[in-house]
Amino acid sequence: MNEETGARDTATLARTIETDIYRGTLAPGMWLKQIDLEERYGCTRIALRHALEALQSRKLVQRVRNRGYYVPSMDDALVRDIMDARAKVETSIADELVANVTDGMLARLSYLATIFADTVKTGTIREQDEANHAFHRELLKACHNQVIIEIIWDLRWRIPISVQRANNTPARMDRSAHEHFEMVEALRLRDAGMLRDVTARHVTLQDRGA
Repeated sequence: MNEETGARDTATLARTIETDIYRGTLAPGMWLKQIDLEERYGCTRIALRHALEALQSRKLVQRVRNRGYYVPSMDDALVRDIMDARAKVETSIADELVANVTDGMLARLSYLATIFADTVKTGTIREQDEANHAFHRELLKACHNQVIIEIIWDLRWRIPISVQRANNTPARMDRSAHEHFEMVEALRLRDAGMLRDVTARHVTLQDRGA
């Protein structure tokens, strides 16, 4: 295995573990026993160590000397900080999204907003999450700065679904669905100010009824 292949395999393994953390398969507070992870992912100890080190550098796992790695718990303050960071980054590209969105993208966003609204009513948490991600992936196609896109998704994946949904009442989920349509309308009107306002509320859960 050459160095480039090894780096790619490590990145793939790290992404797989990150996905399991995000989905709650590896839950906050859980200790990550290396022998169990090697069996689970069919990987070598060296590959697993490199993947865990990569995740530790992003604070998705933490290491205690002589004990190993674990998935850190998330307190309310950390969740708020991540949401605030997301809001700042996502609102910063409102002008670019308005400038670059096409009629085809607007039609696709409207369709995806409807899909998400439907999953809020009848879908599972995972289906809701996938529909939500599909909407935001389409939205970010109007941003041509790939570094910003990577930062946004990195921040999104830092809060596991279980933590995101812990305080989400049906009213809050309905509000999220409505905000998707508001974003589409702001883009259709080419109103960057409106888009910034909706995005800030959407990300930070402001002005939502309980």
